[in-house]
Amino acid sequence: MSEEYLQAAFEIKAACDDISRKLLRWHWEEKPGAHSVDALMKHLAQRQKENPDYYERLPELNGRTGWQQLDTTLCMRILLDPEKDAARPLDLLGNTPHPAAARRACNAVRMARNEAAHASDRTAAAQAAIRFNEAVEELEAGYEGTALTTGDLEKYYRMAEDFLSRCGASETIEPQKKAEDEAPRRQKSQKSGSTSRKRQSGGSRTTSKGTSSRSRNTSGRNSRSRQNMQTTARRKKRQRTQSRALTVVLLAVVLLGLLVRAWTMGLMK
Repeated sequence: MSEEYLQAAFEIKAACDDISRKLLRWHWEEKPGAHSVDALMKHLAQRQKENPDYYERLPELNGRTGWQQLDTTLCMRILLDPEKDAARPLDLLGNTPHPAAARRACNAVRMARNEAAHASDRTAAAQAAIRFNEAVEELEAGYEGTALTTGDLEKYYRMAEDFLSRCGASETIEPQKKAEDEAPRRQKSQKSGSTSRKRQSGGSRTTSKGTSSRSRNTSGRNSRSRQNMQTTARRKKRQRTQSRALTVVLLAVVLLGLLVRAWTMGLMK
C-alpha cells in the first residue's frame, strides 16, 4: 500500500483482530467446560443450526484449529450472541465483572474493525483511527485487570495515538476533546450562575413573603380590634336595655304592692 493512511487502516484491522481473539479466548477459558478451539467450533456449529439468521455470512470455518485463525467478525459474533434461542446459553459477557462495559467494548472494537476494513480514502481511515481510539477507552473500562493487563492497554493507547497521527485525525480529535473538556466547565458556570440567581430570587421571594405576612398580621389585628369594639358596644347596649326593663318591672311591683296595701286597709272602696 503506497498511501500511509491505507497502511494505518490495515494495521487497525489487524489490531482489532488481535484484541478480539484475546477477549474471546479469555471468556472461553473462564467458562466451565472444555476450553479448546475445537470445542468452540462445535459450539459455533450448534449455534448456526439454532439461529442461522444471526450467524449468516460467516467466513469459512473448515480448517480453523488455532486462535490465530479467528478474526473480529467471528469472535464478536460469538461474544455478542444474544442466545435467546440457544439450547445451552453460555452468556459469556454476562459472566464478567462489568457486563455492560464489556458489551460496549466489544461493539466498539467491531465498529473500528469495520471502519478500517472499508477505508478507501484518508477521511475513512481517519474515522477508523478515531473509532479505534474510542474502542481502547471502552476496553479499559470493561476489561482492565481481567482479559487485558495494564501493559496491554498502554500498548493499545500508543497504537491509537500513532494511527490518529498517521491518518491525520489528530487535528480532528483534539478540538473535539477540547470542546468536551470545556462543556463541563460551561455547564458548571451556568449552574453557578443559575444557583446565584435562584438565591437572589429566593431572597426576594422571602422578603416579599415576610412583607406580605406582616401586612396580613397587621390587617388581622385591626380586624380583630374592630370586631372587639363592635362586640363591646353591643354588650353595653344589651346591658342598658336590660337595666331599663328591670327598672320598669320593679316600679310595677312597687305600685302593685301599694295598691294591695291600700285595698286591705279599706282605703279603696
